[in-house]
Amino acid sequence: MKILILHASAGSGHQRAAEALREAARGCGDTVVVRDILKFMPELFRRTYASGYLNLVRAAPELWGYLYGLSDRTSHSPVASRVRAGLQKLNAASFYRFLCDEAPDAVLCTHFLPLELIVSMRPRTRAALPLFGVVTDYAVHALWYGVGVDAYYVATAEARCQLCRKGQPEDQVRLTGIPVHAAFARRCTPSEGRRILGLRPDLPMTLVLSGGYGVGPTVALLQACAMDPPPCQFVVVTGHNAKLQQAARAAVVGTRLSAAIHGFVQNIDEFMDAADLVISKPGGLTTAETLAKGRPMLIVDPIPGQEQRNAEWLLENGAALRLHEVADAPWKLRALLGEATQLHVLSQRAAALGRPGAACDILADVHARVGL
Repeated sequence: MKILILHASAGSGHQRAAEALREAARGCGDTVVVRDILKFMPELFRRTYASGYLNLVRAAPELWGYLYGLSDRTSHSPVASRVRAGLQKLNAASFYRFLCDEAPDAVLCTHFLPLELIVSMRPRTRAALPLFGVVTDYAVHALWYGVGVDAYYVATAEARCQLCRKGQPEDQVRLTGIPVHAAFARRCTPSEGRRILGLRPDLPMTLVLSGGYGVGPTVALLQACAMDPPPCQFVVVTGHNAKLQQAARAAVVGTRLSAAIHGFVQNIDEFMDAADLVISKPGGLTTAETLAKGRPMLIVDPIPGQEQRNAEWLLENGAALRLHEVADAPWKLRALLGEATQLHVLSQRAAALGRPGAACDILADVHARVGL
């Protein structure tokens, strides 16, 4: 089968989910093409869509949360739908040409923008193209829903309920989890993981993540821990943000805090293996990868909107705790790492929620529905 997988470079999670699906599809012997939908758009649209999102969540997260909620409530009003579809179509002519030339047997979307563009095609053209939505958070924004989508793949029963309530038939919404790379299916104990990485195997390790673009209060957290070091070693991953990496190193130099600072890494799965605890914003893919490894999270500074909903789901299911003030990090870590029972329970719940086989499950269902 020839599969086209579409994502959007608004945050890094949509691309990581697409890459995980590509890995699984190749394992099935499929021909796979992966594309960023924004690469087909004019430069102004592309820069506004991708950079605008990142700048907004960094500078005004509360405004992003307001816009997220507003669009969730109003995105399917007749006026909003027509205006949005018209603007997107004006910018997507090259994408439609590419889609016709590529002629895939199935299209999987890990972002709602390509899904919406395909749904808005002419009915006769659209009917011959099996279309699937792979939701990359633990709740479903209304923009994901489109009439005629052949199936959705979601991470929670509540997300399934949300899509069905909007009109999607129940047999066309599968609870699979969010797709992650096969490397996250392999689990080992934290001490074994630390030996592999050359870290102290006898000292707990806390992994601090800032996402692919280096967002979050990483420096403030390290400064607080440097003033009152908790009984653990730190590994910090700052993603593609070189300035954040430099600032993080400056925050710990000359202090008693044991911390290794890294930029973007290819082996984040190995760092998760070595961790007793992951401190991170609850992005959809970061959350899915952490749960697949069976590691509990200490949630910090969730973005209002999708991350806040992810955080609430984690807390409801007992796989995470919330760090409300980074200044309290030393106390929180000392209390948590010193209580083996609580940490063990959190880890067990995280492992139970993890779905490391989600990508393969999604591809198996796509094959069954397309019949190839």
